[in-house]
Parts: sequence; C-alpha cells; structure tokens
Amino acid sequence: MKEYAVVGASSGTGLAITHLLASQGHTVRAIARKPPAATEFIKPVIADIGKPETIAAALAGELEAVFFTVDIHKAFASRQLIRSVMFDGFVNVLGAAKQNTRLPRIILLSVMGPGKSSLTWHLLNLAKRGMQKNIVDREQVLMESGLPYMILRAPRLVDVLENGIETTRPATAAMLSAHANHRLDMKRTIARPDLAIAMLAAATSAPTDSVWDVYGSDAGPVPAWLK
Repeated sequence: MKEYAVVGASSGTGLAITHLLASQGHTVRAIARKPPAATEFIKPVIADIGKPETIAAALAGELEAVFFTVDIHKAFASRQLIRSVMFDGFVNVLGAAKQNTRLPRIILLSVMGPGKSSLTWHLLNLAKRGMQKNIVDREQVLMESGLPYMILRAPRLVDVLENGIETTRPATAAMLSAHANHRLDMKRTIARPDLAIAMLAAATSAPTDSVWDVYGSDAGPVPAWLK
C-alpha cells in the first residue's frame, strides 16, 4: 500500500487522518513531538517542526503525500511563538519535502476566508495574535514552493460522538472552490471525521494545485473527486 505522512498527528484532525489512513491499510508516519502509539500501519515518528533536521529525517524517503495539520492550542501565546509554529514550522516541512527525489503532494489544512475580515477572525486574532496573517502567508509560501499541493480551508471544527465515542461516518462535506471564498463565521462547521475523509480524498483525487472551502452540509455542490 501507499505511504503517507501526517505532521501534527497527536490529536484533532491529524489523529483522525492517521486513523483513517491506517484503517484503509496504508502505512502512515504519525509525526509529532508526542505521536500516537505504533500499530500495524502507524509508524510513530518523534519530530519537532521547529527543528529542520528532525523534520527532514521524519520526511525522508518516498511518500505519496504529506498532510500538515499543526495548530497552536495555547490561547494568548506570544506573537513570536504563534509565528514559529504556524508559519516557520510549515516552511521547515516544505524544505524537507523538497529534499525527496519524488516530490510528495502537500495537503494543507487551512482556515476559511483568510482574505476576508469577520468578527470570528477578529476574535481568533485576539486569542492567537497574528493568526490570520500566518494563514495567508502559509498558503502563499506553499503556492510558490514548486511542490504539488491542495489547500482545504475549514470552518469551525466539531467532533462527532455516538454514546460518548468519536466515530467516523460517511462524508457529507459540501466542497466549493476558493473562488467562492466564504467568510469565516461560527455558523458553518465540519466534523473532524468528515474533514479527514475530505483531506484524504483531496490527496488522492483532487486537481493538483487547487484550493477548496470545505464545510459540513448535505446540500451541494460536491466535486467529482469527493463523490
């Protein structure tokens, strides 16, 4: 089976993608400072995106795609720390990916409406200073990297629970091209299991060098590569 890497695999969407890949029999390098435990298909890799040498070793060799899902969870962290995690760390990942003979596809988890102001963005920038600029800069550096990429811009993320247990269910994500450029608000959401499914579909089937807004809905339009 194919081999993938998930940077930021310890929790949230990164962990959901890791489990989804493993459930389909793919080998997945689960990269984080505290990665999940090893299984038949999950290879835990300890690495720090702030240290280029460790991330270069983690991404060495042939990979189908690299998923970048890293976020900073500490509220009111310094502007410098947020920049180092959200932007500088991503630049280190791109540098490591470029060292491979066969360039992997980069699947970037981004945030909806980075070029539009909104109350939600204002609140996020208060909690995570400079976040919106980091999201914009991160997308731009990927587009200029020369690496094949797909960017998925997500709204507010939620968990799907059945009897208190997170569960994966068929994706109901309506996908719209970035030309629609939805404004970020608290009303649109997507469940992390759905987002994981959409990101894996993007890695395998979406047009190269494309950007998508993704949110949970039973109403269209849904692109052919997600169906």
